[in-house]
Amino acid sequence: MAKATWKPETAPSETFQPAALPPLIPSSQVATPTLIRQRRSCLALDGKSSISADDFYRMLDRLLPRPGVPPWDTMPWEPLLHLGIFVHRVRGLMPGLYLLERDAAVHERLRPALRDEFLWKRPPGCPEHLRLWCLAESDLRDLSRKVSCDQEIASDGAFSLGMLAEFGSTIRNRGAWWYRRLFWEAGVLGHMLYLEAEAAGIGSTGIGCYFDDVFHDLLGIRTDAFQSLYHFTVGRPVDDTRLTTLAPYSHLMQKKSIPRSGPAPRP
Repeated sequence: MAKATWKPETAPSETFQPAALPPLIPSSQVATPTLIRQRRSCLALDGKSSISADDFYRMLDRLLPRPGVPPWDTMPWEPLLHLGIFVHRVRGLMPGLYLLERDAAVHERLRPALRDEFLWKRPPGCPEHLRLWCLAESDLRDLSRKVSCDQEIASDGAFSLGMLAEFGSTIRNRGAWWYRRLFWEAGVLGHMLYLEAEAAGIGSTGIGCYFDDVFHDLLGIRTDAFQSLYHFTVGRPVDDTRLTTLAPYSHLMQKKSIPRSGPAPRP
């Protein structure tokens, strides 16, 4: 795999210039370095806590590239990943299946690739520039858990999601080395969701075990035009009381001084 996806020497390509969007709304008063240091992967979610629709929209808005705004200024290509979202506990939104298009240009290709019976309805209060669609209104907690290898973290949060990549045409037209870049983009999306969850006072975790065929069947995907690459969940974490948190370098802080000469004292 590593050999097949190795990037050959290529000529410089044009850099993608994202469209101007409304300014981002600050999501937290906590300093960014603090959010980065405290960010953790949840081991379990409480299965009851919810978030507001405003927080939900704000988190998704951070996933849209803006000119000169990190981390998207480090990825010089148009968005190639879009989100299929299981909404479980978002106040002001019906539970169900939603879709976030991170690039308006994908709509004419993505909509025909999905099930004909989907609603394609705009949710209430959604910002106009956020291309979020409600595909189906239903309690999908059991199905979301099944998609993620029966892991409860996929159904016990406020929402979970799968990242859909524009796959077949990207690999065939741009080269196999773009396989890695699709995963890089998925990783950046995951890191943004980690930080936005922390900023909202909740938690999150990536889901590495999932049944992509089950997810594809739910959406109606029958070709490799779009493929699931990574899954994620966001909710209120449940702390594992068996774990102990120590201060940084605590082992050095507690170390007793040792004489400069002579044998070290026995413990």
